[in-house]
Amino acid sequence: MKLLDKRFERGGGGTVKVKIEDDEDLWQLYNLVYVGDTVRASTWRKLQSVGTTGNVLTNKIRLNLTVKITSIDFDPQSSLIRYSGKVACENEHVKSGVFHTIEVTPVSATLSGEIGIGKECWDTVVYQRLVEACDSTSKADVAAVVLQEGIAHICLLTSSMTILKQRIEVPIPRKRRSGASQHDKTIVKFYEAVFQGVIRHVNWGIVKCLLVCSPGFVNQDFMKYCMEESVKRELKEIVKSKSKWLLAPCSSGHLHCLKEVIASKAIAAKLTDTKSIAEVKCLEKFFEMMQNDEDRVVYGPLPVFAAVEKQAVESLMILDSVFRSNSVAQRKKYVELVENVQELNGEVHIFSSMHVSGEQLSSLNGVAAILRFPCPELNELDSEEEVEIIPTNTSHMYLDDLEDLDEPL
Repeated sequence: MKLLDKRFERGGGGTVKVKIEDDEDLWQLYNLVYVGDTVRASTWRKLQSVGTTGNVLTNKIRLNLTVKITSIDFDPQSSLIRYSGKVACENEHVKSGVFHTIEVTPVSATLSGEIGIGKECWDTVVYQRLVEACDSTSKADVAAVVLQEGIAHICLLTSSMTILKQRIEVPIPRKRRSGASQHDKTIVKFYEAVFQGVIRHVNWGIVKCLLVCSPGFVNQDFMKYCMEESVKRELKEIVKSKSKWLLAPCSSGHLHCLKEVIASKAIAAKLTDTKSIAEVKCLEKFFEMMQNDEDRVVYGPLPVFAAVEKQAVESLMILDSVFRSNSVAQRKKYVELVENVQELNGEVHIFSSMHVSGEQLSSLNGVAAILRFPCPELNELDSEEEVEIIPTNTSHMYLDDLEDLDEPL
């Protein structure tokens, strides 16, 4: 995401203009815009007029419209966000107050050049999200293939989300005593389909590591097939990238097994350059302490808020979904929680609801903390208080000076 213009003071109202370049930018945009904000973008609208003969003519024209958002729909598979609401600034074609839906994709955003976002308050969480979104290093630098015989998932991992690019399923016949030729032929066909998916979806100029995960020796056989075929077909880019392939065990070829791989200490040590690993390590530490020192961990809204009041929080883990609540009061409550922890020099990790680590945090009701000292009395509080977590249809950085955002990144 590129920052084109910034007109706001931290904690106050104002606008920014950004350019959306890829799927990761679209996810960041989804987390920047809330119901009640305004979005200005280039959009299509049908206009009707009466012809000279009395017939009704319909024309579809491209306009720049500002819409005050009443609902947001994000479809990660189609790389599309729909912002619906009332037109806030009328022009010669559209009156103020009429409903309109702006569709934003990386392609449409590039054509229009920019997306304008207006807010009454750019709080700490949104501000940090904007900084992170404009950081050119926060891209999908890890790819993964999770497979077993007959099933494979190809995905990209960013600091914010796990993007499923392709699911491949090929029925594999059983080996028979008379011979395994049909079984072996089908396996080769399956490997070829997965290999083509890797060629199509993995950009070796960006990807630093390709995780190949499977039970047994399937990942080794698949990698051997890919390397042999790459040499035969003179796919030099893949041959040169052999050192980026990292084999890892998992229990099955289903996508949810990816969290087993990322949680592995051996794999985590090799992925230290990726931003998502900080959240994974913190969550792993939380679960270890839950077993060995349970008085130094809390989860759920009531215990976590109480721990912050005691100035006991060392590391706060919170799901980004709580900041997309339709309740302004709830959003402010969690923004203040983050600010209070930071003021006390605590770490804050904002987990993406579309990342495998975020799915695990969601099972802890969206918020958890590691404490500086034991607080056994907090375990008696109700950790199951409901938190409004906005579902998705399918990390953070700090900046000391606002001047860093004054120029396009």
